[in-house]
Amino acid sequence: MAVAALQDVRDVLAACPDLADAAVLAHVRDSVGQVHVAYVVPGGPGFDLAVLHRLLRGALPGTAVPAAVVVVDAIPVDAGGAPRPQALPVPDLRGLVPYRSPGSARQEALCTVFAEVLARPRWGLDDDFFVMGGESIDAMLIASRVGPAAGVEISINEIFDAPTVAELDRLLDTLTTEARR
Repeated sequence: MAVAALQDVRDVLAACPDLADAAVLAHVRDSVGQVHVAYVVPGGPGFDLAVLHRLLRGALPGTAVPAAVVVVDAIPVDAGGAPRPQALPVPDLRGLVPYRSPGSARQEALCTVFAEVLARPRWGLDDDFFVMGGESIDAMLIASRVGPAAGVEISINEIFDAPTVAELDRLLDTLTTEARR
């Protein structure tokens, strides 16, 4: 992520009235390289992590959205006022794969549904429903939102069989073609 994009993330977090403090730090993950993680300190009882996720997704391009948002009690700083990364918790980045952004309006909508249901700040085409913690109830919620929007009926088993947006998008192509016959 370029320095300008990193500053964009900081600017979005700084403008959020429900945050008392925030920091964005780089973490290296073997499978994907460097990713950025936002550490946030809630500013009061009105803080809602899901709202913050939507704000980040709406204000930033997909590649600039932090890979994770970690809620902490305080951002520890050194004598110069810079965040002390070694004093912050290591984020859960299991299952993170290289981010591949949506290429169509339907893929964008699917990524948004998956991210909202699984409370992730972003969702790429190859993020796996199971690896990211999806369960049966989540599959039901996704199917209930995706099916009507696509004009086809989708079961949770189809979500299980197509656990990435890329796979579900291909399945929707097949289902909509069959529905037209």
